[in-house]
Amino acid sequence: MTKLPEGKSRLDLVKSGLTGGLPKRGRFIVSIDRLQEDPDNERKIFNNMDDMIESVRRHGIIEPITVTQDGERYRILTGHRRFRAAKAVGLTELEVLVREPDDQITRRFKSLISNIQRENIAAVELAETLRSLLDTGAVTTQRELAAQIGKSEQWMSSMLRLLELPARLQEELRNTPGIGYEMAQRIAQVDDSRLQEELVSAAVAGESTRSIRARIETHRTLHGVGKGKRDAGSRTGSLIQLNHREGNCIATLRAKREPGAREAMLEALRQLTRQVKEDDSLR
Repeated sequence: MTKLPEGKSRLDLVKSGLTGGLPKRGRFIVSIDRLQEDPDNERKIFNNMDDMIESVRRHGIIEPITVTQDGERYRILTGHRRFRAAKAVGLTELEVLVREPDDQITRRFKSLISNIQRENIAAVELAETLRSLLDTGAVTTQRELAAQIGKSEQWMSSMLRLLELPARLQEELRNTPGIGYEMAQRIAQVDDSRLQEELVSAAVAGESTRSIRARIETHRTLHGVGKGKRDAGSRTGSLIQLNHREGNCIATLRAKREPGAREAMLEALRQLTRQVKEDDSLR
């Protein structure tokens, strides 16, 4: 548990947090009713709470929630998941670390950077927050926003492209834990809508970023698609075609004869083998 301030008993902290005016700085124990979530918090979806709730039930809140004074209550800066877990198990008071309030823009940037560093919110929610900061004039350009959060302009552009995905695919990415930023960005950069559907389904099913990356490279090789735009036909190398017949089944693999063709064909074969194994209709 966190150490109490020198010369203070836990009862002293409870009294200071539950009665009288609200302290503006320091570590205190306060009524959970005096805490409120930040409406500007980037995280909107709270997945996988069961383990945290069980941990709080057994051990309580080990690390205090960080808050700032907001009228007659405290607004949570960090610890929204801990706060929700505490409410779920019926805790009536929590230890908090009270900080001086920042201006709204500074607070949003601090929260955003913290969440990016830990990949603590869904990629779509992050993209929406970035777009909101641009739309509200907190920053004027993607380059400026990228500099504020310590990312490249290319990373920023790739993240914002998530908002161009169909709404249904955005919701699937939003509501599926474990889909990292790189995976989501790669899916958003694909120009083929059908492939985007397949990649999102694969990501939701638990495929790794490496596997998603291989699927994309295979598609580019087989369809002559360069990174970011379709090949206009400048590469006219001959095709490699392999056929195999087994009874009434014929399997065909085609690829352009160029560097990486062998690896692309092998990956395509692995993906096809996986589909055959997992398709119950073929049993």
